[in-house]
Amino acid sequence: MLSTRELSITWSTNSLCWCWKPYPCSRFREIAELIMVCRLEIRGKINTMMLSPNTTYGAYLVIHSEVSIEVGDYKTRGNFCMNREECKRREFDTSTEVEEQVPCARGDGWLEIALGEFYNNESEKEVMMEF
Repeated sequence: MLSTRELSITWSTNSLCWCWKPYPCSRFREIAELIMVCRLEIRGKINTMMLSPNTTYGAYLVIHSEVSIEVGDYKTRGNFCMNREECKRREFDTSTEVEEQVPCARGDGWLEIALGEFYNNESEKEVMMEF
């Protein structure tokens, strides 16, 4: 698992967009709290030498949402939607089936979103995740 400081997060150095604060219930010293952004990009990478060989690994985004998500004038409680126009389209368009990744509750109160998986053979390389 990578900490938030090991990730590249768009606007993470702007205090109007993100707040870095301690979180006693986390395995890491601090967490990144999203205040407001117009575009969210998160990148992380790990060297496969740190992982067990010949093993399939999953990549997950782990989040904690205490209250609600607000994008512009769109407010929602209990739903996770990053693109307001896409959410509106889905509300009215039931003709196409779209495979969605929805957050799953974990036992520790956090949510996780599956981003994908990869197989680690015995070669030394770097695996990159982008969200």
